[in-house]
Amino acid sequence: MPILKNLPGRLKGSRLNGELENSRGELILRKMSLNLNPFHESGSEEAWGEGNNSFLEGGSPGDRNPFGDEEDENEANEGRRSGTVKSGSLKGTLDRIRGSSPLKTLGKLGKGLRMSGRSKGFGTPSPQGSVGTPSPLEKKKKCRRSSEGSLLRMVGRCRESLRKESLPNGDLNADSDADSSRRLSFMKMMCQGKLKRESLADSASRGAEEEVVEEVPEVKPREPLSVLEILQLVNKRDLFLADTHILELEQECEEVVSVGSPGTAAEEVTSPGSKDGGRRKAKDVELLYEALQKELWDVVRESLRSPTAGPNLGLVVQVLEQEEQADHNWAQRDSAPTGPRPRQIKKRWKEAVAEAADGSLPQQIEAQTGQLASFLDQLRSRVVEDLGAACRNVVSIYPEEYGAFHVYVQSYHQAVAQRLQEITSRSLQITDTYSLLDWIYNIYNRDVLGVVSITHPINRNQLGPLLPSETVDKLELDCLNSVRAKVTTELSHVLDEEEKRWTETLNIEEFQSPLARIVIQRLQVDLDRSAAINRDLGARVAQCSLNGLADFLYSFQRKVEMFHERFMSESGEWSDGYVSKTIALVNCCPPFRNFIQRCRQCEPAVSEDSARRANMSLDKIVNQGLKVLSDRLYENIRPFFDKLVKRKWLNNTDHYEAIESIIKEHFKKFRRMDCPPYQTLVTEVHRRVLTEYLRAIMRGRIICTSLKMRKKMASRLRDEGRQLKGLFKDLESGASWLDTAVPHLSEIILLEDTPSIQMEVGVLVREFPDIRKKHISAILNIRGMTRQAERQEILNIVKDIENSDSLTQLSRDRALFSEVPVTSEVHCVNVGLSRIALTASSCFSRLRAQRKRVPRRDIHDGML
Repeated sequence: MPILKNLPGRLKGSRLNGELENSRGELILRKMSLNLNPFHESGSEEAWGEGNNSFLEGGSPGDRNPFGDEEDENEANEGRRSGTVKSGSLKGTLDRIRGSSPLKTLGKLGKGLRMSGRSKGFGTPSPQGSVGTPSPLEKKKKCRRSSEGSLLRMVGRCRESLRKESLPNGDLNADSDADSSRRLSFMKMMCQGKLKRESLADSASRGAEEEVVEEVPEVKPREPLSVLEILQLVNKRDLFLADTHILELEQECEEVVSVGSPGTAAEEVTSPGSKDGGRRKAKDVELLYEALQKELWDVVRESLRSPTAGPNLGLVVQVLEQEEQADHNWAQRDSAPTGPRPRQIKKRWKEAVAEAADGSLPQQIEAQTGQLASFLDQLRSRVVEDLGAACRNVVSIYPEEYGAFHVYVQSYHQAVAQRLQEITSRSLQITDTYSLLDWIYNIYNRDVLGVVSITHPINRNQLGPLLPSETVDKLELDCLNSVRAKVTTELSHVLDEEEKRWTETLNIEEFQSPLARIVIQRLQVDLDRSAAINRDLGARVAQCSLNGLADFLYSFQRKVEMFHERFMSESGEWSDGYVSKTIALVNCCPPFRNFIQRCRQCEPAVSEDSARRANMSLDKIVNQGLKVLSDRLYENIRPFFDKLVKRKWLNNTDHYEAIESIIKEHFKKFRRMDCPPYQTLVTEVHRRVLTEYLRAIMRGRIICTSLKMRKKMASRLRDEGRQLKGLFKDLESGASWLDTAVPHLSEIILLEDTPSIQMEVGVLVREFPDIRKKHISAILNIRGMTRQAERQEILNIVKDIENSDSLTQLSRDRALFSEVPVTSEVHCVNVGLSRIALTASSCFSRLRAQRKRVPRRDIHDGML
């Protein structure tokens, strides 16, 4: 057989030579030649293995597989090349091929024969390849596989196949063409197999006569991948390897475009076909870069939420580094740059992160009024969630010089700013405006950047503002305009409605008005929300609110005055509804006053004038209401004061008790007034009652002519003074200093010696600096003091105090006697006192003489 001529030399000199020449060896080769057809149905790999088990398991030499010697020979050659020969290679080779298919063994044998034949025909190449410039023929052999042309033609064929598949009954010619092509390819394969066997036989016959020469296998250079294979690498996300091959293809394009050296290569480059091929390659490079970048950015986007995205993202980083290095090399070349480089893929990576951030954040939809706060809360939670995922899954994979976390923060910051600009491009309701300003000033810095910076510090100065300053100023101006609109339109309408209700509910007792609560609630919303945003905006809104409130309270004051005037002119009669309505109007003032104070605290210097105008209007409303109520009370108790400090008064307490009863009855309603107007009212009533009581004393309608009468009058004044003190204490009056006036007067009337009276007068004058000589003289007349010397000594104390400057600094809060006049009846007392004194002394002398004779009897207190 011809194949035996090329068997290894080791088999020729061994004990296998005789065995291979016998008929058993010929039978094996005959069977092998019959089974060369891989499509033969009668044979199988298992059957061949069962028939030759004895040989593979170490049987007789006649049963051995002759292809094992070929493998041993290959191993021996490899050992020689490496410098060592391993013992037992034949046994190891048999162990490796045991159980393998004869087709695989034949394939290895054929491959080895082909390589040996090729090496004989072209010589032994160097393992490192040719160093010199390859010939045009070698260039042609090493060119890139076309993969049916380019990606553009692939796209066209895909469209053609889709068109054929879309036919209703299919394409019969296509099926017949496919069958014929399969038949031709099969026949071609069989013919090629036959030619290969013949060539193997010829080479074996020639090599049998020669000694076996140790061959060094040719180290072939790596063949460049086709465009389709590179695209498959991209789709499989073998990104770094794909980018490497794309760079090689790009280099080939540059070589085609550049002017070649003189000779055949230059002619091929400048030929029209090569130019078209270069353009196709350049287009393929661009398409491959587009596909590569699409996969790169998909990995970047998917890695944010995937804890196991490290390997793919690591490939992305390698691609970025490789592309940046390629851009650097392109820029450093000696020749002038001609291609589309640089790619700037690192810059595009930042853009891809920004696009991923923009796609991750929720989009603003035309929401209902007042729903912006909900959208901003969704925006906040998504940013915090994504940046937290970036810290956990992404940042550690990038090199430190990339500043990956800052890139992600900057990208989300820009995406948020874009959302806010879209929101501010249309008109907003005032509630949405406050929500947006609060989110910009507070929530974003505190609940977004503050939370994210816990794990990674953030340089907030590099982020920039979310909105331009002009836009923010416009939003703040919208807040101020909203406050002005509320004061001028809404609150005016509220005041008109309240005025109508006063007249309609005049017969209904209600001691509280909802006006103050409604107005303050509407203004408080703006004040609280603006103050929560920042101090400056809060101060501006407070000033605007105070200005509008001052104008509103002036209108309120005018309407209250008209209400009282209309009631007095139309009705003229007091009613419980009118009293309660007056108290309700007064009760509106304390809440307004407190609100004014809060607004004033924001900017005291700027708000001074507006606060003064507003408080002035409130003071007028309160004073008018208190005057109405106190006048009503005084009209009821004044008749009883005219009956006090008379002769019947010494033994009858009905008039005083009537006064006290009326006061208590009125204050059952007056107590429904809120503080501090109630304190002002009870203090005013307290002063007025004491003033009327002292006025009754100063009329001098009683003159004490005896010690007993003085004691009785002093006791009466002391008791009623104590009762007045207890009454107004129960009414929670703050003018307790008024309670000491009546007790001091009672002591002056009761005391006997002049020094004690002088001391008591001095205490009275110190406590009530507004007291005058006429007041003390009236008291001395009541107690019946007629001696001018003693009177003058007492009155001189008051004269000294009158000449001092202490009275000029006295305020009305400490003035009592200045409002107590002394009537003309007191001036006539001095004329009759002397006459009365003489008559009394004569009577007393007669009585002393009679005491010795008759039992003592009381002299009538009213005898003159």
